[in-house]
Order: sequence, then C-alpha cells, then structure tokens
Amino acid sequence: MNLPLLSLIALLVAILISCFTRLNAGLLSIAFAFILGVLLKGLKLSEVVGGFPSGLFLTLIGVTLLFAQEQTKGALDKVAQRAIHLARGNAGVIPILFFVLALTISGIGPGNIAAVALLAPVAMAVAGRAGISAFLMAIMICNGAGAGSLSPFAPGGIIANGLMTKAGMPNAAWPNFYNTALAQTFVALAGYFALGGVKLFRRKPTSEMIEELKHQVEPFDHRQKLTLAVIGALVVSVIGFKIDVTIGAFIGAVLLSAARCADEEAAVKAIPWNTVLMVCGVTVLVALLEKTGGMDLF
Repeated sequence: MNLPLLSLIALLVAILISCFTRLNAGLLSIAFAFILGVLLKGLKLSEVVGGFPSGLFLTLIGVTLLFAQEQTKGALDKVAQRAIHLARGNAGVIPILFFVLALTISGIGPGNIAAVALLAPVAMAVAGRAGISAFLMAIMICNGAGAGSLSPFAPGGIIANGLMTKAGMPNAAWPNFYNTALAQTFVALAGYFALGGVKLFRRKPTSEMIEELKHQVEPFDHRQKLTLAVIGALVVSVIGFKIDVTIGAFIGAVLLSAARCADEEAAVKAIPWNTVLMVCGVTVLVALLEKTGGMDLF
C-alpha cells in the first residue's frame, strides 16, 4: 500500500477511534505522523514537527486563557443575570435575550461550547420559572452560540479562518461570521415562531418570576469591571485597529493577572487542553498528508 493512501487512512482511523473511545484524535494523529513520516517515509523529525501549527496554538491559548480568567470571576454570568432583569418578567422577551447573549458571548471570544456551558444552566432554570418550553430555550441558546461560533475572536472562527487563508481565501473571516450568524438567526427565529414564542408575550409573569425580580443583582466589583473592560478593549482593538487577536488576548490575560483580577493557576487549568491538543495534533497529520501526497489523493 502506498504512503499517500496510508496517510489518508491514518487520518480517518484517528478520527473514527476518537469518536468511539476516550482517546484524543490529536494524540493519535501525532503518533501516526511520526510513524508514517519518520519510520516509513524517512523524513527528519524536524520536518514532521514543522507541521505543528505554532501560531494557531498560541492564538487558542491566548483567547481561551483570557476567557478562562473571566469565568473564575463570573463577570459574564452577572451580565446574564442583569439581562434577565431587563426582561421584567416578560416571557416572550426572555428567549430572545438569551439568543442575543449566547451570540455575543460566543462571538467575543469563548466560542459556542463555552457560551452554552455558561448560559444553559441559568436559561433552563429561568425557563422553568417563567413557564417557557425547555426545547424552545435550547433552540435559542444553541443557535445563538452557533451564530457567534465563526467570529474572528472565537476558537472555531480562528481555526476556520486559518484553514481558509491557507487555502487561498485570506479575507473570508468576516463574511464567514456574518453568513453563519444570519443562517443561525433564521433557524432560531423559525423555532421561536413555531414553538409559540409570540404567544408568550400575552402571558402574565409567574409568581416565581415576580419574586425573583424583587431581588436586585449584586453590582459588579472592581475585578469584574476591569475584566469586562479588557474584553471590550480586545474587541475594539481587533476590529478598529487591526491588532492581532493573539497579541491582544495575551496582553489582556497578563493585565488581568497583574491586577489580580483572576486566579491565574485556576485559569490555566480551565483552558480546554484536550480541544487544543486535538486541533493542533490533527493539523500535524494533515501537514504530513500534504508532504506525502495524501491530500492530493483525497
């Protein structure tokens, strides 16, 4: 069996094994890359290691570290609580608010998975108290998070834009984001209307919601204010001043650590290392596919 076909099969095997076991596709991909590249093709170790996406690795670490620091202090969680109070118990507004929140949080950096993890517990609890369909709330949150998933600040967008730049489409970042957001918004609105979202406007606030609105959300402390300011500055600097998101994220993370606005050790542990390893490891094997001709065969 020739090497291009072997390398292509190795990639498919790594993906399939990771789907049905707890093994990380990135680890498998790196192991396969060494076996195929060094042992079978006779490449130097440095040539195989050269396929490691160091720029992408630093970008993912910088962005996820910054938002892991935020999660240790709960600034965005408090933003979500304030948004609920803005709805003033109106059940029809609440699902729309959570869609916008999910889109915003996903798009400014943490990504869709982190946005859902942050909002889902709060959203489902609110849905139960307000008498809103859990399925409707799930549709709004997941589509909102998906709408922001290809933002140039989000991990998914960073990965996709890097691949598209490599494929000869360097200016696709914002069109990717806008078109994805438009499609996901359409799906969310279709679900909203189909599952009776409009009818919720005619419903009076439940006693539980009225009771909850009596309790004021605690004000932001100085650490949370600085955290939100840093995140806002990152977004403005990348959009308005074309600052590289990697540089901005690392500077922001260092500022928060220096100001003692976050537990750095806890934030480093909270980085989704499995995901980072998966993306970077698979990229090493894909780079080898390009060297062996496996990509052309594909």
